[in-house]
Amino acid sequence: MRRNEPVTQREVDVDPKRPIVSKTNLKGQLVYANPAFVDISGFERSELEGQPHNIVRHPDMPPQAFEDLWRTIKSKLPWRGLVKNRCKNGDHYWVEAFVTPLFENGQHTGFMSVRNTPTRQQVSDAEQLYLAVNSGQATFPATRWPSTLGMKWRLAIVMSTLMLLTSVNVFLSGPAAWAVAGASLLAAISGWFWLQASWQAPLREASNAFSKLSEGNFRFSVNTRAPSEFASLLLQLESMRINLRAVIADVVSAANQVGERANELARESDTLAKRSRVQSDGVASVAAALEQLTVSVREINDSTHQSARHADNASQLSTRGSGEVSAAQRATHDVLAVVDTARETLSQLEHAVGEINSVTQTIKEIAGQTNLLALNAAIEAARAGETGRGFAVVADEVRKLAERTRDSTGTITATIETIATRTSAAMAGMMEAVAAVESGTGLIDHCNITLQEIAGASQGVNQAARDVSVMLEQQSQAANEVANSMERMSTLTEQNADTIADVGSSAQRLAGVAKELHQLVMQFEKSL
Repeated sequence: MRRNEPVTQREVDVDPKRPIVSKTNLKGQLVYANPAFVDISGFERSELEGQPHNIVRHPDMPPQAFEDLWRTIKSKLPWRGLVKNRCKNGDHYWVEAFVTPLFENGQHTGFMSVRNTPTRQQVSDAEQLYLAVNSGQATFPATRWPSTLGMKWRLAIVMSTLMLLTSVNVFLSGPAAWAVAGASLLAAISGWFWLQASWQAPLREASNAFSKLSEGNFRFSVNTRAPSEFASLLLQLESMRINLRAVIADVVSAANQVGERANELARESDTLAKRSRVQSDGVASVAAALEQLTVSVREINDSTHQSARHADNASQLSTRGSGEVSAAQRATHDVLAVVDTARETLSQLEHAVGEINSVTQTIKEIAGQTNLLALNAAIEAARAGETGRGFAVVADEVRKLAERTRDSTGTITATIETIATRTSAAMAGMMEAVAAVESGTGLIDHCNITLQEIAGASQGVNQAARDVSVMLEQQSQAANEVANSMERMSTLTEQNADTIADVGSSAQRLAGVAKELHQLVMQFEKSL
């Protein structure tokens, strides 16, 4: 015999309103376990189905009990008894088991066991009996379904008695004959009442049982003690009562669970609908923010393109200014050559003065252009903001140098006039002019270097602006893609919200149906 270990000797109470139902094939393997069986046993449904029913057998159960069970149900008779079953964790529960054969299309297909909650007195008596049986101090009482003498035998007894009395009366006469005749009449009347009671009692029992079943009352038991012709009927009626009670109990339990799940589904659908609406609003807000971001990126990109154009213009102007400064450098060198020539020969002083005037005028124009370029560079640097602050300082220095150059040309002009009026001081003025020109040459060289730096910086700004423009275009494309995705997500969210609303409506309708179903089975719930 299978021995399931370990055991804890902790008892689990069986819900009296939830009969435990299981079905097996002819080999005793489980093919069905109702929710009450799954819950109290502690096993998963997959662990029960396909396994022998003795997976829940408790070691305290005597083997003789199951021998009696199998002997009875293999005779196609129901078996009733107290059983101690083991839970998966070692706990146990007591049940009053009713095991009956199952038939399908007249073929014996298996067995069904319906277990109910026993009384504490029944449990106490069973514990004492099973302890005595396991210790060898008692034997397990074999199942004998109560039945009495059959109707045909009862009728035979009555008829035989009447025939015997009639036969005796043939050989009698006088008072003895009358006495036998009276005894025959009394026997006939008694036999009639006896036969009437024999068939009326089981029919009355069956009628009462059907009446209670029609009322939905299953809290009774059928008295199967009757003549053999009626005992089988009453046994089947008792089996039907127990099976119907189990089925109705499962239906009631399922109806309650359906109601609970329907209400829970309705609540969760409502919550999900609210969250879906919040999500939809959030998606719409994100989509709007992305659209604004896309517009901002376009505006920044346009500004960057404009800055790149300005930087390119500044670079071109700086290059042009650098060329003009180079020309000024060459002119200054020419002035020095002229001064050297004038120093060698004073005869060419007037011609040199004319050339110096011409060169001085050129320097003034260059200084004015340099000042204008410096102002333009300062304006562009101010537009560049923090990045152009250094360029602004350089441009200011260029402007100052241009002003100094202009002042120097004024000095040269004054010197030339002095040379014209003071011939005796020509050499000294000429030397001063040479010194001034050399100083101007250094400043012009520095201005040329500064302009070249401005041109290089402008080209760097232009390239950076182009790079930023490319990145902004990529960012704009990415923002557009995200915005399109968010728009599609918003559409899907709205569709989901509609679907959830439909589910919520269906859940509410299901809750209504479950409520109606619960009201239908309420009349059975109190009678289980």
